[in-house]
Amino acid sequence: MPGNSNNNLLYTFMKILTIYRILTYVLLPIAVLFGMIDFFMLFSALANPALLFIVFIIAGFVIYTFASLRFLTNGIDSNKPCKTSLRDWIKVNGYVSVFLGVSFLMNALSIFFSSETGLRQVLSNFLESQPNVPPMLTPDLFIYMMKIAAYFLFFVSVVLLAHILLNFRLLKQYGYLFDEKAAS
Repeated sequence: MPGNSNNNLLYTFMKILTIYRILTYVLLPIAVLFGMIDFFMLFSALANPALLFIVFIIAGFVIYTFASLRFLTNGIDSNKPCKTSLRDWIKVNGYVSVFLGVSFLMNALSIFFSSETGLRQVLSNFLESQPNVPPMLTPDLFIYMMKIAAYFLFFVSVVLLAHILLNFRLLKQYGYLFDEKAAS
């Protein structure tokens, strides 16, 4: 039965690689969207330095996603040696992306578990503090938009956190691709 355990191990590895590949391609359009948003936020952050932290976090996610794609296509799929700097980019920006994913998850869950009256109260206070809100922007519309945003944030956070876990596992498994002698 030793051959059977090797087949099971290979099957499990292939499942992990397939899931990783799917999650990578799911994250790509999200990273492109966030990259465009981040580019425009950078201009706002130059006028308001408090936004620089958010710009940094989103840029880390975008860099992580594209570095992971490069690791997948050039390293895993082509079995070509990769520079050790690619592994470093993935790891550093992966940790930043964990922060983003956990933040998204916590924000989404806080909206899911908030009562309708609590959300309505927060939105009413917000709308009262805004001087020129058009009448068509009602609290009901805002609650609906918040729930849609919460579902999106929840989806992104689950995909991102799962991807990071798989990516760090694959970085260990494919560590030989980052050998200094092989990359030269």
